[in-house]
Parts: sequence; C-alpha cells; structure tokens
Amino acid sequence: MHGYSYKNRASVSTSPRIYAVTGVHNQSTANVPSGYLGALARLYRNQTLCTQTGYVYNTGSANGMDVVTTGSSCGSGAYYSYGVSKAYNGNGYNAYFTYESPHLSATQAAVGPKEFQSAAASHRPPSKPAWPTNGKGETYGSGMDATSLQNEPDLIEAYATNGKVGYVKRVDLESEPTPRSPREALHVQERLAGQIRSVPVYGADGNTKVGWFAASHTSNAAAREFH
Repeated sequence: MHGYSYKNRASVSTSPRIYAVTGVHNQSTANVPSGYLGALARLYRNQTLCTQTGYVYNTGSANGMDVVTTGSSCGSGAYYSYGVSKAYNGNGYNAYFTYESPHLSATQAAVGPKEFQSAAASHRPPSKPAWPTNGKGETYGSGMDATSLQNEPDLIEAYATNGKVGYVKRVDLESEPTPRSPREALHVQERLAGQIRSVPVYGADGNTKVGWFAASHTSNAAAREFH
C-alpha cells in the first residue's frame, strides 16, 4: 500500500478493566510517515457491539500503533475484539478488518484477570452472511459476522448505554469524516478528540428508538505508537 506492507491484529484484555485493542504495524522494522496508519477498536460482548473508538492516526513517524477502547464493560459474558485498521494509499485510505480475537469469559463482578479465562482461537468469518431483513428492507445482525466494512448489515446489533440491546444504523456508526490525506486525517482526529458521539439505538424495525450508543473519539494520547 503506497510502498509499504502492513499487518493488523485484535486482542482483548482483562486488567485493570475489559477493553479491546486494534493494532496496525508496518511489516518491516522501518517507520512510516505520520498519518499513514489508522485504527479503530471495537469491543463485543456475546456477538453484540459493546463499545468502540473513532479512528486514531499516528501523529509521528512510527512502525506501528495500538488503539484501545475506553469506558466500561457490558456485564457478564464472552468478550471479543474485532477492529478495523487503515492504511494510506496515496489518495485516501483502505480499511481492513482484523481477525477476531480469542474470547475472554467474564462474570458480572469481574474486575481483574482472576475472573477471566482465555478460550477459542482467533478467526475471520468465512463468508458474507445472508442477513435477515426488516419491513423496510434493511438488513440486520451482528457486526462480527461481517467480513468487510462494505458488507456489514444496515443495522448492527449493539448495547445502548441503558443496557438494552438493539441496533445502530451503519451509516450513523460510520459517519466520521473520511480523510483523503495524512494531513487531513490528523486534522480530523484533532477536531474530534475527546468527543463522545451519541448514536441512536433502534429495534430491529429500524424505527423504535430504545436508547443511545456512545462512540468515543480519543486523542492520539490514548493510543500507543511504536518506533
């Protein structure tokens, strides 16, 4: 991609809280210029989106970067990380899903690593699923079953901040501006840093509002760059 080859990965951690990590790295040991790397982290509980970040880009020359979700968990269950990385292509960015991380099982009262255990190996969904549709013709389902941003369902299953399970519209969830250059990417990141974007959560009909989903736009300070 524009003279570089990249690799990405997803991981989920348990201490001192439950959080997902999306990492993107140059495959060689060389650094890439600022703004060439981008990543978005998503934390899932039992196939349902729990929380996610906005896109974060490397602010300086770096070999790689990890982006971490913020906020609290969504109760007991199996937690996964399944994120998105971006790479500058010379005229914008190409986005790629990571593999799904292994899952970690957590009890309701879990606050540390003793309450968790590692389970199944990571994998990527084998093919685009046949999504069910509602009366409006919108597809709906778990974002973990998608194989790319292009074949996600119209309504993505997610937890509202009130604990209810519903669906966020993909166009709402992914309404962040799409930069065309590293300079523009860093400008967007700086402008959105610290904002929490509230996205409506609906029933499967796409009409009945059941709550709000919070997408946190963290600054680059919330990411870890590797040099």
